[in-house]
Amino acid sequence: MPKSSPSRARQSPAASTLAFNLSASLLLLAAIAAAAAARAPAQTLARPGLAGSGLNSDPWWTHAVFYRTGDSSPDADFKAVATQLDALQALGIDALIVRTPHASAANPALDDFDELVHQASRRDIRVLIDLPVTGVTPGLAAVAQFWLNHGVAGFHVVTPMPTTPRQTQAIVQALRKVTNAAVGQRIVISNFEPGDSSYQPRPHRTPRGRTRSTPNPIVAQLQVDSSLTHLDHLDAASLRSMLELTFNPTKAPPSLLLDLRPPPPASDTYPELAKSIAAILLTTHPNALIDTDLTIQIALADWYRQLSALHHGNATLRFGSIATLNFDSQNVLVWVRRAAPRTARTPPVFVLCNLSAVPVKLSLVDAVRDLRLRGWFLRTLLRSDDVMGPQDLNAVTLPPFGVYIGELGR
Repeated sequence: MPKSSPSRARQSPAASTLAFNLSASLLLLAAIAAAAAARAPAQTLARPGLAGSGLNSDPWWTHAVFYRTGDSSPDADFKAVATQLDALQALGIDALIVRTPHASAANPALDDFDELVHQASRRDIRVLIDLPVTGVTPGLAAVAQFWLNHGVAGFHVVTPMPTTPRQTQAIVQALRKVTNAAVGQRIVISNFEPGDSSYQPRPHRTPRGRTRSTPNPIVAQLQVDSSLTHLDHLDAASLRSMLELTFNPTKAPPSLLLDLRPPPPASDTYPELAKSIAAILLTTHPNALIDTDLTIQIALADWYRQLSALHHGNATLRFGSIATLNFDSQNVLVWVRRAAPRTARTPPVFVLCNLSAVPVKLSLVDAVRDLRLRGWFLRTLLRSDDVMGPQDLNAVTLPPFGVYIGELGR
């Protein structure tokens, strides 16, 4: 039998007590962690990646790209959705909104749903559900907790007609009480109702006496604006006037998800016009909602992938203020995003969408001067055609249904 080492033999009573207490503490921490995992095993799944993990100060949803599946059947095929997760991850999708399966342990679709949440979490994609709600019922909190325990990152509130904004707000407030108590920054999404002032931020004083606005903690973090889907024609004048309303902080919430769907594949202008729609969704607002069929997304995968990379990686597009420019006579939708303060690394970004079937040439010189900007050309970030090189501000050219995104250079 080997002899004990002298140091171990001479271990003091205090050291022995410390070692015992340390072992007991580790066992207690392990027991607490195991109990938490057993009680809410899916809460970890609701917070994949760095966003919302404490390593990033911004909530994960503030600049997220959401994808809503187009499956309208009573029982969505979650296995089919799971097969598309790699493609969605390649597109830069941050969160997936799916239909709600029947809340029953005996429902086979629930197992498929759990597997979808698990597989999506491995790819840093959160899963949210459309939650049909008729009102604030006694069982609403229990239903919400049921889905939170299954790993959902939040709810999109779906209410029947004619639900009033006040009734919707009561539902949202009830759900926020549940999501606020959950781990992982769970969120509530509702539909935007023009004229509803409940979203307005609350001003407060900072320690230095400055006034800042914080989101109202009892309203939905995001609101879906479907007004653009009601346009009869996607022309520059109509889109510009509607978009300007969504930029107005007194008429629209600061965190708005635009619901603008591509035309049907049979359209003569598809998929060219769908590229303009994707550019609108991914460059005008901090968040984006892609609401269409998976097969359509695959056809435009490379375009969405590049737009998503700009949405996530370009600081001006993420945080800059936005202003539209009037080129309605040429049926070209133009807007510019500007960082504050402007630096050499955050030049203004111009986005141009030719919504006509003919090529156009326009000058941005006067617009740049009116905006008190300095520059002589646009450095290309992304364009829908194969032309290379920068654009002269005095002669910006666009092909039929072409999209151009460029930084102002000088």
